[in-house]
Amino acid sequence: MPNRMPSFKQLRALEAAVRHRSFKRAASELFVTQAAISHQIKALEDTLGLALFVRGTREVRPTGEAESYAERLGEAFALIAAATAEIDRKRMTGRLRLSVAPFYGNRWLLPRLERFRALYPELEIEAALSFDLVDFAASSVDAAVRFGAGDWPGLRCIPIHGDCVGPVCAPKLLAGRAPDLDPAEIAAMPLVTATQWHEDWPTWFEAVGFAPPADLKITSYDNRAFAFDAALSGNGVFLGDIRMTASDEEAGHLVRLHPLMIERPQGIHLVYPETRIRDPRIEALGEWMKAEAAALAVRPRPIEDNAPE
Repeated sequence: MPNRMPSFKQLRALEAAVRHRSFKRAASELFVTQAAISHQIKALEDTLGLALFVRGTREVRPTGEAESYAERLGEAFALIAAATAEIDRKRMTGRLRLSVAPFYGNRWLLPRLERFRALYPELEIEAALSFDLVDFAASSVDAAVRFGAGDWPGLRCIPIHGDCVGPVCAPKLLAGRAPDLDPAEIAAMPLVTATQWHEDWPTWFEAVGFAPPADLKITSYDNRAFAFDAALSGNGVFLGDIRMTASDEEAGHLVRLHPLMIERPQGIHLVYPETRIRDPRIEALGEWMKAEAAALAVRPRPIEDNAPE
């Protein structure tokens, strides 16, 4: 073992900086500051006793020694990644307890879980359906599905999909009309929403270029699940997320009244505690959920809406 063994952070910084030919891009890849990359490389140069970059006014250029060293480091990192992946594959067993709201769990996640089980037959996903936000410190839950902006302190967040909404209702509300209605016709129908999203309808009408009447009537429910049920039962038009409505649209229980959909900055995340040792099972579940959600991807018009749920 050599006496001058550089730190792993220094080696990662060098390999990324040489590969990108940029301290700035290396910093972006490694989620650190550009100053941190510069500091790590300077420390590595001090350890090795030689310059690794020629520093100019607007650019840095790796030396021949740095090029050769970084190439060998890349090969070593690839071997480490392969060895880690092999360990991860052997760890895809046991039980993963997942907290998820009933609305999302029953309508989207649970009907798809068989496909995840087919990929990882030795891993059992136990879904705990609850509206309560799980207390990881006081429970045996490993991960949770949450709706929001992904800014929960102390939790790592894997973004699954954004919230993408458009008007849907039960067929009986159409009274024989074709489902692609004018915004004025939609405004004349009974509209429903969740209390937290009371600005959704005005925002949707603005996006479609229609000024609704001043006496526009919108019935608010305590949460999205209740508003969704109101639409299913034929009691209103709801701005539903495409991933929540797709199966009911396909079955004919709901119809989409207009092609325009808008996206909120909030969305679904898979979360777990920052202090928990990396669990490849959670990461695999998150990547699988993202892939499933991408299958229903649309191109909505973005909106600014920071209301919490």
